[in-house]
Amino acid sequence: MRRGLLAAAAFLILLAGGYLALRDSSTFAVRDVEVRGATGPDASKIELALRDAARDMTTLNADAGELAKAVGRYPTVKGVEVDRDLPHGLAVRVLEKRAVATVTRAGRKIPLASDGRLLEGATPPSDVPALQVEGATGTRVSDKRGRQLVELVAAAPSALRRRAEKATVTDMGLTLEMKDGPRLYFGTPEALNAKWIAVARVLADPAAAGATYLDVRVPERVAAGGLGELATEEPVAETQAESGVTTTPETVPSTSTGA
Repeated sequence: MRRGLLAAAAFLILLAGGYLALRDSSTFAVRDVEVRGATGPDASKIELALRDAARDMTTLNADAGELAKAVGRYPTVKGVEVDRDLPHGLAVRVLEKRAVATVTRAGRKIPLASDGRLLEGATPPSDVPALQVEGATGTRVSDKRGRQLVELVAAAPSALRRRAEKATVTDMGLTLEMKDGPRLYFGTPEALNAKWIAVARVLADPAAAGATYLDVRVPERVAAGGLGELATEEPVAETQAESGVTTTPETVPSTSTGA
């Protein structure tokens, strides 16, 4: 029995040694690297850094932690996951802290994550809105108004967020200006998902074409301004009734920042 145990132990030692030798050998050298999940202005740099780091590994010793260190200077990277495709393939998935807006501090634009954290050092994207906030100090937006604006843009569907230009607080509450589109009045930060659904529904309705603003403070009853030329046409009025859009061609809310 003792001889059998010794033989088994020796076999396991040889097996482990063989695995360790094989793990670092060129037999399993990484040659094909696929990087997924990297977005934004720094995506190409992140992908290049990961490919370079991965090609110094094998598919048996690939280490997600080491790959994460290779892109540690990019604040949008939250983590890295690895899938192996033996013998030579490696798929790397980037977990991101995506920017949903930018803020200006000391004359510089800084990307902002959905939790209000400033992504200092990341390249500011051009397709997210700028927030007019006063509390962009330290590592995150800290004042109440700034946090509410972050909640507003973070709740936006990505397609609409890319069309947004600036978010601020006016005498109509949370307000967002669209590129080549209407100004959006959200009021309070309550029911933001329902309000964004209302915005998407109305913008998709031909009856709302030409609106200068949408008031979605009550998402069940959206008010659209600047549609005076359409208000007298009966077919459009019927469409508006079906979509819950009310036109208010003469009274346009004030756009004062209230700062």
